[in-house]
Amino acid sequence: MTTKTELIHYRLQAILREHNMPDLEYLGEDDRGHLYMIGKSEVYADQITELESEESDEDESDPI
Repeated sequence: MTTKTELIHYRLQAILREHNMPDLEYLGEDDRGHLYMIGKSEVYADQITELESEESDEDESDPI
């Protein structure tokens, strides 16, 4: 079964593919897990508790 951490990683990968996010960068995977640079902070996917999107009204018809 897919874990919550894996789902967050997959969602972040989709965000990176579909959007220009200068403050989000995938740094790779090590023994601890998938590591991202968010702003100026290095964050493992298991440290992220939830993802929220800020979309305009026109984007609401295209769910993530």
